[in-house]
Amino acid sequence: MKKKKTPWWGNFKDFFLLFLAVFCGFLADNYRESLSNKTIEKEFLLSLVEDLKSDTANLNNYITFKKVKGHLMDSLASMLVTDNHDLWGNQIYYLARQVFNESPFVYSDGTIQQLKNAGSLRLIKKRVIVEDLLKYEKQVKVLIDWEENENLTKSTFREMGGRVFNSQALNATMNEEMNFVIPTDNPQLITDDFQTLNEMAFQVHYLSKMCFGNSMRATSLRANAINLLELIQSEYQLD
Repeated sequence: MKKKKTPWWGNFKDFFLLFLAVFCGFLADNYRESLSNKTIEKEFLLSLVEDLKSDTANLNNYITFKKVKGHLMDSLASMLVTDNHDLWGNQIYYLARQVFNESPFVYSDGTIQQLKNAGSLRLIKKRVIVEDLLKYEKQVKVLIDWEENENLTKSTFREMGGRVFNSQALNATMNEEMNFVIPTDNPQLITDDFQTLNEMAFQVHYLSKMCFGNSMRATSLRANAINLLELIQSEYQLD
């Protein structure tokens, strides 16, 4: 008995149903991946927002600190070269200790490093945000580089300090709790040589200007952090 031959349209129907099943599965996988990517994108953006908020708060403190320190360093430089610097021993020694007082900007870069290391920047679909984020990171690095220049100037001050300050008197300006203490016995400098004092004052003036300069750079960086926060909010409405 001969087997009845399946009509060609029957084979086509079977093929079409198989194709449709595979295609629908492909669409479902893509849809699930799209949903997963959107979820990951949102999580990264929420984390990035928190990093930027932390940066903004840290920059507020940093800017204030640098402005105050800049003025203190100007005062120290002026006192070092004044004719009656022997009358200002308490203030000079206290301000000399302030040279090494710092409140560094701590960059919250956890999210951006994770995005870069995992190759996940592509998940952020709004490319303008990625571009601004990378520009922001470069600006942070500029500030960090200038901070290093400031540290080099402080190192020069430290190297010269032994020719200008009484080590015991300077050491007494910080107590065991690491708090700054203003002297009350008017300690004196160990030299009256104008050239030596002028060299020291020069370094302090330079440090002052770097403090003011870094304050300005941090102000610009803060503005960009705020703008980036506003851009993320306008593009994604995360609230």
